[in-house]
Amino acid sequence: MDPRVLQAITGDAIGGTERFFERLAVALHGDGIQQLVMLRDIPERVARLRASGLHPVAMKYEGLSFLVRRRIRTYVQNFQPGLVVAWTPDTVRFVTGMGVPVLGRWGLGKPLEAYRQCQHLLVHSGHERDTVLTKGWSPERVHLLPPLVEQTPLPPLPRKSVFTPEQAPLLLAAGQMTDRRDFATVLRVLQRLPEVYLWIAGDGPERDSLEAIAYELGIKPRVRFLGWRDDLGALYAASDLVVCTGRDHVPDHAAIEAWAHGKPVLAIGQPDPHSVIRANENALVLPADDIVTITQGLKWLLLEPGALDILVSSGRETFTQGHMAAQVLAGYRGLFEHIAHFDGG
Repeated sequence: MDPRVLQAITGDAIGGTERFFERLAVALHGDGIQQLVMLRDIPERVARLRASGLHPVAMKYEGLSFLVRRRIRTYVQNFQPGLVVAWTPDTVRFVTGMGVPVLGRWGLGKPLEAYRQCQHLLVHSGHERDTVLTKGWSPERVHLLPPLVEQTPLPPLPRKSVFTPEQAPLLLAAGQMTDRRDFATVLRVLQRLPEVYLWIAGDGPERDSLEAIAYELGIKPRVRFLGWRDDLGALYAASDLVVCTGRDHVPDHAAIEAWAHGKPVLAIGQPDPHSVIRANENALVLPADDIVTITQGLKWLLLEPGALDILVSSGRETFTQGHMAAQVLAGYRGLFEHIAHFDGG
Protein backbone atom coordinates (compact mmCIF):
# COMPACT_ATOMS: atom_id res chain seq x y z
CA MET A 1 0.00 0.00 0.00
CA ASP A 2 1.33 3.43 -0.93
CA PRO A 3 2.38 5.56 2.05
CA ARG A 4 0.78 8.90 2.74
CA VAL A 5 3.07 11.76 1.79
CA LEU A 6 3.35 15.21 3.33
CA GLN A 7 4.91 17.66 0.88
CA ALA A 8 6.16 20.96 2.27
CA ILE A 9 7.61 23.98 0.50
CA THR A 10 8.27 27.60 1.31
CA GLY A 11 9.29 28.79 -2.14
CA ASP A 12 8.65 31.85 -4.24
CA ALA A 13 5.79 32.70 -6.56
CA ILE A 14 7.93 31.61 -9.51
CA GLY A 15 10.92 29.35 -9.95
CA GLY A 16 12.05 26.00 -11.30
CA THR A 17 11.88 24.11 -8.00
CA GLU A 18 8.40 25.48 -7.37
CA ARG A 19 7.29 24.32 -10.82
CA PHE A 20 8.69 20.81 -10.22
CA PHE A 21 6.95 20.60 -6.85
CA GLU A 22 3.61 21.74 -8.18
CA ARG A 23 3.70 19.46 -11.20
CA LEU A 24 4.65 16.40 -9.15
CA ALA A 25 2.05 17.04 -6.44
CA VAL A 26 -0.73 17.29 -9.02
CA ALA A 27 0.45 14.19 -10.90
CA LEU A 28 0.78 12.11 -7.72
CA HIS A 29 -2.74 13.13 -6.73
CA GLY A 30 -4.01 12.00 -10.12
CA ASP A 31 -2.14 8.73 -9.60
CA GLY A 32 -3.96 8.04 -6.35
CA ILE A 33 -1.27 8.98 -3.81
CA GLN A 34 -2.71 10.46 -0.60
CA GLN A 35 -0.95 13.74 0.09
CA LEU A 36 -1.02 16.65 2.46
CA VAL A 37 0.51 19.67 0.75
CA MET A 38 1.77 22.56 2.89
CA LEU A 39 3.04 25.68 1.15
CA ARG A 40 3.58 29.36 1.53
CA ASP A 41 0.35 31.27 1.01
CA ILE A 42 0.79 32.21 -2.65
CA PRO A 43 -2.80 32.59 -3.87
CA GLU A 44 -2.17 31.63 -7.51
CA ARG A 45 -0.44 28.38 -6.57
CA VAL A 46 -3.00 27.53 -3.92
CA ALA A 47 -5.77 28.09 -6.47
CA ARG A 48 -4.10 25.86 -9.09
CA LEU A 49 -3.63 23.04 -6.60
CA ARG A 50 -7.24 23.29 -5.45
CA ALA A 51 -8.43 23.26 -9.04
CA SER A 52 -6.50 19.99 -9.46
CA GLY A 53 -8.40 18.38 -6.59
CA LEU A 54 -5.83 18.87 -3.81
CA HIS A 55 -6.55 20.56 -0.48
CA PRO A 56 -3.38 22.55 0.20
CA VAL A 57 -2.65 24.06 3.59
CA ALA A 58 -1.47 27.65 3.22
CA MET A 59 1.23 28.46 5.78
CA LYS A 60 2.74 31.60 7.24
CA TYR A 61 6.32 30.39 7.53
CA GLU A 62 7.51 33.85 8.51
CA GLY A 63 5.97 33.55 11.99
CA LEU A 64 7.67 32.36 15.17
CA SER A 65 9.36 29.05 14.39
CA PHE A 66 8.00 27.17 17.40
CA LEU A 67 4.45 28.17 16.48
CA VAL A 68 4.93 27.08 12.87
CA ARG A 69 6.36 23.74 14.02
CA ARG A 70 3.53 23.26 16.47
CA ARG A 71 0.96 23.76 13.73
CA ILE A 72 2.80 21.37 11.40
CA ARG A 73 3.11 18.79 14.20
CA THR A 74 -0.67 18.84 14.63
CA TYR A 75 -1.12 18.12 10.92
CA VAL A 76 1.48 15.34 11.08
CA GLN A 77 -0.30 13.70 14.04
CA ASN A 78 -3.65 13.88 12.27
CA PHE A 79 -2.51 12.88 8.78
CA GLN A 80 0.04 10.23 9.84
CA PRO A 81 2.31 10.45 6.77
CA GLY A 82 4.85 7.76 5.96
CA LEU A 83 7.37 10.43 4.98
CA VAL A 84 7.78 14.16 4.46
CA VAL A 85 9.25 15.74 1.32
CA ALA A 86 10.95 19.07 2.08
CA TRP A 87 11.41 20.97 -1.17
CA THR A 88 13.46 23.97 -0.02
CA PRO A 89 16.30 24.45 2.48
CA ASP A 90 14.31 26.71 4.80
CA THR A 91 11.50 24.15 4.93
CA VAL A 92 13.67 21.48 6.53
CA ARG A 93 13.84 22.99 10.03
CA PHE A 94 10.06 23.07 10.26
CA VAL A 95 9.46 19.39 9.43
CA THR A 96 12.38 17.42 10.90
CA GLY A 97 12.36 15.86 14.36
CA MET A 98 8.71 14.79 14.27
CA GLY A 99 9.19 11.04 14.12
CA VAL A 100 8.67 10.89 10.36
CA PRO A 101 11.52 10.37 7.84
CA VAL A 102 12.27 13.47 5.78
CA LEU A 103 13.34 13.43 2.13
CA GLY A 104 14.94 16.77 1.30
CA ARG A 105 15.14 18.03 -2.28
CA TRP A 106 18.64 19.43 -2.78
CA GLY A 107 20.01 21.24 -5.81
CA LEU A 108 23.24 22.96 -6.80
CA GLY A 109 23.58 26.35 -5.20
CA LYS A 110 21.50 25.36 -2.16
CA PRO A 111 23.17 25.18 1.29
CA LEU A 112 23.75 21.48 1.98
CA GLU A 113 24.21 22.18 5.70
CA ALA A 114 20.52 23.05 5.94
CA TYR A 115 19.67 19.40 5.14
CA ARG A 116 21.82 17.75 7.81
CA GLN A 117 18.77 16.54 9.78
CA CYS A 118 17.13 14.91 6.72
CA GLN A 119 17.22 11.13 6.58
CA HIS A 120 17.38 11.19 2.77
CA LEU A 121 18.17 13.55 -0.10
CA LEU A 122 16.49 13.77 -3.50
CA VAL A 123 18.62 15.02 -6.41
CA HIS A 124 17.80 15.40 -10.08
CA SER A 125 21.22 14.98 -11.72
CA GLY A 126 24.28 12.79 -11.50
CA HIS A 127 26.42 15.86 -10.86
CA GLU A 128 24.28 16.78 -7.86
CA ARG A 129 24.54 13.22 -6.54
CA ASP A 130 28.34 13.16 -6.91
CA THR A 131 28.59 16.52 -5.15
CA VAL A 132 26.57 15.28 -2.18
CA LEU A 133 28.53 12.04 -1.92
CA THR A 134 31.83 13.93 -1.80
CA LYS A 135 30.42 15.86 1.19
CA GLY A 136 30.06 12.63 3.17
CA TRP A 137 26.47 11.53 2.53
CA SER A 138 26.15 7.76 2.22
CA PRO A 139 24.93 6.42 -1.15
CA GLU A 140 21.89 4.71 0.35
CA ARG A 141 20.62 8.07 1.59
CA VAL A 142 20.95 9.92 -1.74
CA HIS A 143 18.35 9.22 -4.41
CA LEU A 144 18.58 10.29 -8.03
CA LEU A 145 15.25 10.68 -9.81
CA PRO A 146 14.38 12.89 -12.78
CA PRO A 147 11.97 15.76 -12.27
CA LEU A 148 8.56 15.47 -13.83
CA VAL A 149 8.88 17.88 -16.74
CA GLU A 150 6.07 19.69 -18.50
CA GLN A 151 4.60 17.25 -21.05
CA THR A 152 1.24 18.76 -21.97
CA PRO A 153 0.96 19.32 -25.75
CA LEU A 154 -0.67 22.57 -26.82
CA PRO A 155 -1.36 24.26 -30.16
CA PRO A 156 1.55 26.50 -31.16
CA LEU A 157 1.50 30.05 -29.88
CA PRO A 158 0.85 32.29 -32.91
CA ARG A 159 4.15 33.93 -33.68
CA LYS A 160 2.48 37.17 -34.66
CA SER A 161 1.18 37.50 -31.08
CA VAL A 162 4.76 38.20 -30.00
CA PHE A 163 5.88 39.95 -33.20
CA THR A 164 7.91 37.10 -34.66
CA PRO A 165 7.97 36.41 -38.44
CA GLU A 166 6.38 33.12 -39.45
CA GLN A 167 9.29 32.02 -41.63
CA ALA A 168 12.17 33.06 -39.37
CA PRO A 169 14.18 30.29 -37.67
CA LEU A 170 13.03 30.39 -34.04
CA LEU A 171 15.05 29.29 -31.03
CA LEU A 172 13.53 28.71 -27.60
CA ALA A 173 15.37 28.79 -24.28
CA ALA A 174 13.53 28.21 -21.01
CA GLY A 175 14.60 28.46 -17.41
CA GLN A 176 15.54 30.68 -14.53
CA MET A 177 17.70 33.60 -15.60
CA THR A 178 20.78 33.08 -13.45
CA ASP A 179 24.47 33.35 -14.20
CA ARG A 180 24.70 29.55 -14.04
CA ARG A 181 22.32 29.18 -16.98
CA ASP A 182 24.47 31.48 -19.17
CA PHE A 183 21.79 32.77 -21.54
CA ALA A 184 24.20 35.62 -22.40
CA THR A 185 26.15 33.25 -24.64
CA VAL A 186 23.03 32.56 -26.69
CA LEU A 187 22.52 36.29 -27.18
CA ARG A 188 26.09 36.73 -28.43
CA VAL A 189 25.60 33.90 -30.91
CA LEU A 190 22.34 35.43 -32.10
CA GLN A 191 24.20 38.62 -33.03
CA ARG A 192 26.04 36.58 -35.70
CA LEU A 193 22.85 35.07 -37.14
CA PRO A 194 20.78 38.00 -38.39
CA GLU A 195 17.81 35.94 -39.61
CA VAL A 196 17.26 34.02 -36.38
CA TYR A 197 14.82 34.94 -33.57
CA LEU A 198 14.95 33.88 -29.92
CA TRP A 199 12.26 33.42 -27.28
CA ILE A 200 13.35 33.17 -23.64
CA ALA A 201 10.74 31.85 -21.22
CA GLY A 202 11.54 32.46 -17.58
CA ASP A 203 12.72 35.14 -15.21
CA GLY A 204 15.34 35.67 -12.55
CA PRO A 205 18.07 37.92 -11.21
CA GLU A 206 19.88 38.20 -14.54
CA ARG A 207 16.91 39.36 -16.60
CA ASP A 208 17.75 43.07 -16.57
CA SER A 209 21.36 42.30 -17.45
CA LEU A 210 20.31 40.03 -20.33
CA GLU A 211 17.94 42.64 -21.72
CA ALA A 212 20.76 45.19 -21.55
CA ILE A 213 23.10 42.82 -23.40
CA ALA A 214 20.49 42.26 -26.11
CA TYR A 215 20.12 46.02 -26.51
CA GLU A 216 23.89 46.61 -26.63
CA LEU A 217 24.34 43.87 -29.23
CA GLY A 218 21.62 45.39 -31.40
CA ILE A 219 19.50 42.22 -31.33
CA LYS A 220 16.69 43.34 -29.03
CA PRO A 221 14.19 43.42 -31.95
CA ARG A 222 14.79 39.67 -32.46
CA VAL A 223 14.62 38.57 -28.81
CA ARG A 224 11.43 38.10 -26.83
CA PHE A 225 11.66 37.94 -23.04
CA LEU A 226 8.42 36.14 -22.24
CA GLY A 227 8.66 35.76 -18.46
CA TRP A 228 7.33 32.69 -16.64
CA ARG A 229 4.67 31.00 -18.72
CA ASP A 230 1.95 28.46 -18.03
CA ASP A 231 1.73 27.53 -21.72
CA LEU A 232 5.18 26.06 -22.31
CA GLY A 233 3.71 23.45 -24.64
CA ALA A 234 2.55 26.25 -26.95
CA LEU A 235 6.03 27.79 -26.97
CA TYR A 236 7.70 24.49 -27.78
CA ALA A 237 5.19 23.83 -30.55
CA ALA A 238 5.94 27.19 -32.16
CA SER A 239 9.74 26.87 -32.04
CA ASP A 240 12.18 25.18 -34.41
CA LEU A 241 14.98 24.35 -31.98
CA VAL A 242 15.45 24.37 -28.20
CA VAL A 243 18.71 25.72 -26.80
CA CYS A 244 19.87 24.33 -23.44
CA THR A 245 22.73 26.10 -21.69
CA GLY A 246 24.74 25.81 -18.50
CA ARG A 247 27.91 27.43 -17.23
CA ASP A 248 28.77 24.45 -14.99
CA HIS A 249 26.71 21.71 -16.61
CA VAL A 250 23.85 21.69 -19.07
CA PRO A 251 20.74 20.71 -17.07
CA ASP A 252 19.15 17.46 -18.16
CA HIS A 253 15.61 18.59 -17.45
CA ALA A 254 15.81 21.33 -20.08
CA ALA A 255 16.62 18.78 -22.78
CA ILE A 256 14.11 16.22 -21.47
CA GLU A 257 11.32 18.79 -21.61
CA ALA A 258 12.23 19.67 -25.20
CA TRP A 259 12.21 15.99 -26.18
CA ALA A 260 8.83 15.56 -24.48
CA HIS A 261 7.47 18.08 -26.96
CA GLY A 262 9.22 16.57 -29.97
CA LYS A 263 11.82 19.30 -30.37
CA PRO A 264 15.50 19.02 -31.33
CA VAL A 265 18.08 20.16 -28.78
CA LEU A 266 21.23 22.25 -29.08
CA ALA A 267 23.24 22.02 -25.86
CA ILE A 268 25.76 24.79 -25.23
CA GLY A 269 28.17 23.80 -22.49
CA GLN A 270 29.32 20.57 -20.89
CA PRO A 271 26.73 17.91 -20.02
CA ASP A 272 27.35 16.25 -16.69
CA PRO A 273 29.14 12.89 -17.00
CA HIS A 274 25.95 11.04 -16.04
CA SER A 275 23.75 13.11 -18.35
CA VAL A 276 21.12 11.68 -20.67
CA ILE A 277 22.39 14.21 -23.22
CA ARG A 278 24.66 12.34 -25.60
CA ALA A 279 26.80 14.52 -27.81
CA ASN A 280 25.88 14.33 -31.48
CA GLU A 281 23.40 11.52 -30.86
CA ASN A 282 20.31 13.04 -29.25
CA ALA A 283 21.63 16.60 -29.15
CA LEU A 284 24.21 18.75 -30.86
CA VAL A 285 26.65 19.68 -28.08
CA LEU A 286 28.89 22.71 -28.54
CA PRO A 287 31.48 24.33 -26.21
CA ALA A 288 30.25 27.36 -24.27
CA ASP A 289 33.53 29.27 -24.61
CA ASP A 290 33.71 29.33 -28.41
CA ILE A 291 31.20 31.70 -30.01
CA VAL A 292 32.49 31.02 -33.52
CA THR A 293 32.07 27.25 -33.19
CA ILE A 294 28.59 27.64 -31.70
CA THR A 295 27.58 29.96 -34.54
CA GLN A 296 28.88 27.62 -37.21
CA GLY A 297 27.30 24.58 -35.56
CA LEU A 298 23.92 26.27 -35.21
CA LYS A 299 24.00 27.52 -38.77
CA TRP A 300 24.81 24.01 -40.00
CA LEU A 301 22.04 22.50 -37.90
CA LEU A 302 19.42 24.88 -39.30
CA LEU A 303 20.50 24.41 -42.91
CA GLU A 304 21.49 20.72 -43.13
CA PRO A 305 18.59 18.69 -44.57
CA GLY A 306 17.30 16.13 -42.12
CA ALA A 307 19.58 17.15 -39.23
CA LEU A 308 16.78 18.45 -37.03
CA ASP A 309 14.61 15.41 -37.76
CA ILE A 310 17.40 13.04 -36.68
CA LEU A 311 17.77 14.88 -33.36
CA VAL A 312 13.99 14.83 -32.83
CA SER A 313 13.86 11.07 -33.36
CA SER A 314 16.80 10.23 -31.11
CA GLY A 315 15.66 12.69 -28.45
CA ARG A 316 12.20 11.19 -28.37
CA GLU A 317 13.71 7.73 -27.96
CA THR A 318 15.71 8.95 -24.96
CA PHE A 319 12.59 10.53 -23.48
CA THR A 320 10.65 7.27 -23.63
CA GLN A 321 13.39 5.49 -21.66
CA GLY A 322 12.44 6.61 -18.17
CA HIS A 323 11.11 10.15 -18.49
CA MET A 324 7.48 9.72 -19.48
CA ALA A 325 5.00 10.72 -16.78
CA ALA A 326 4.01 7.17 -15.84
CA GLN A 327 7.65 6.09 -15.60
CA VAL A 328 8.66 9.06 -13.46
CA LEU A 329 5.69 8.62 -11.13
CA ALA A 330 6.53 4.94 -10.71
CA GLY A 331 10.02 5.94 -9.61
CA TYR A 332 8.69 8.33 -6.98
CA ARG A 333 6.15 5.83 -5.70
CA GLY A 334 8.89 3.26 -5.30
CA LEU A 335 11.13 5.71 -3.46
CA PHE A 336 8.36 6.82 -1.12
CA GLU A 337 7.49 3.22 -0.29
CA HIS A 338 11.15 2.39 0.34
CA ILE A 339 11.69 5.33 2.71
CA ALA A 340 8.41 4.83 4.59
CA HIS A 341 9.04 1.09 5.01
CA PHE A 342 12.69 1.16 6.07
CA ASP A 343 12.78 4.45 8.00
CA GLY A 344 9.22 4.88 9.14
CA GLY A 345 8.89 1.53 10.87
